[in-house]
Amino acid sequence: MAAAGGHIQHLRDEATCSICLDYFKDPVTIPECGHNFCRSCLIQCWGESEAEASCPQCRERVQRRSLIPNRQLANVVEIAKNLSLQEGKEEGGKGGVCEDHQEPLKLFCKEDEAPICVVCDRSKEHKHHEVIPLKEAFEEYKGEICRHLEILRKEREEILAYQAALDKECKDLLKLTETERLKTVEKFRELRQFLEAQEKRLLTHMEEVEKEIAGRRDEQLARLSRNLSSLERIIQEMEEKSQQPASELLQVRWWQEQPKAPGKGCPFHVCKECRG
Repeated sequence: MAAAGGHIQHLRDEATCSICLDYFKDPVTIPECGHNFCRSCLIQCWGESEAEASCPQCRERVQRRSLIPNRQLANVVEIAKNLSLQEGKEEGGKGGVCEDHQEPLKLFCKEDEAPICVVCDRSKEHKHHEVIPLKEAFEEYKGEICRHLEILRKEREEILAYQAALDKECKDLLKLTETERLKTVEKFRELRQFLEAQEKRLLTHMEEVEKEIAGRRDEQLARLSRNLSSLERIIQEMEEKSQQPASELLQVRWWQEQPKAPGKGCPFHVCKECRG
């Protein structure tokens, strides 16, 4: 009997909400961690905030809309309630009697789910009901509870296994994302190095071109300056000759003796490069 009482107490614990410390009312399961609570207790605990919620028992982050109604647990709660009532009456079995007939409560009516006495069993109220010995009812209910508990434990294990698989998948994806991020950073680093090298090479080439252009310009300007000085000198000499008397001017015809087609030695020759 002590062992049976321990099983019933364990059943009460399984059927009790950890928030209100009473039997579950409209029990729901949090799929992320597998813990069960009264729906109203969770709503009251989380409040009306739309922020991400957490399990009151293990603090696992959960989605508010992912709650799963647990009908099998609700059935277990009803069984636990009946067994608790039955245990109380059976405890009084040493002195527990039927209120109507003052007979010991030794039988159990399965239709009414209540203990009865032998007089009640013969009454019209229970005439066509299935009635079994109270001890047999206890063992039957105990077996049913154990079956329900086994189902609940399997469901919990499945949820925990799903949670572990989901967590592993998320970690694998995060690891893959981190690898791709590092690859992207490395590729752009190499690209920046390449572009910087190209920029440096092109700027150096442009500086060399600018120096070459400046050198050619200075060379052309120097040549033009020399030619211009030569022309200025010749023009000055010719202007001076043109001011001389006719007798002297006619005697000096050196300028007519110059080649008709100016060449590189001609004072009037301007090189093609200078003209260009």
